[in-house]
Amino acid sequence: MAFNLGRTGRPSILAVVYSDGAAACRVMSDLGYRLRNAGIVVAGIVPYHATRDSLPRCDMEVEELASRIILQLAEDQTTRSGNCRVDPLAMQDAAALISAAFQKCPELLIINKFGQLEADGGGLGDVITEAVELGIPVLVGVSERRLASWREFTNGLAEEAMIDSPRVQQWLARRGLAAQRNRIGAHQALTSAA
Repeated sequence: MAFNLGRTGRPSILAVVYSDGAAACRVMSDLGYRLRNAGIVVAGIVPYHATRDSLPRCDMEVEELASRIILQLAEDQTTRSGNCRVDPLAMQDAAALISAAFQKCPELLIINKFGQLEADGGGLGDVITEAVELGIPVLVGVSERRLASWREFTNGLAEEAMIDSPRVQQWLARRGLAAQRNRIGAHQALTSAA
């Protein structure tokens, strides 16, 4: 992967490195929703945790943060057991939604997981590249076992922080993406109205 950095210089990319996938899903989802709820324009996908029915299925529902559209990324698992598999067509739909969200000039792109599809040159890899070329900061969840592929994908240009590190919040704060933005604005509006 070679980023076209003519307009942007060094890319603003952070890999949020994790070993526990379930914990990473919760953290990335919480982060995406908190930032969006704080008034930050965010694009990308995070795990969506809706009330489930009793049918067994893969937990691969995601929400595209800008459009608020919920997608099921897993192939239908109702007739067979075993591991979940990502549906390539659903990933194309997710990529198209994210790419369309770039027209709203997001302040951040969040991708919950750099997986095998991205490591193989597919999945959401093109969307990450597009964001970098547009100068949009990118935050991506990366499993420890995928770090070598991630580093190859980004040509070693991404910063890395463990998921529980304060460096994640520091990285966001350096880009003016603190989740307190709405509260500060609301506080200022209340005090100026008094």
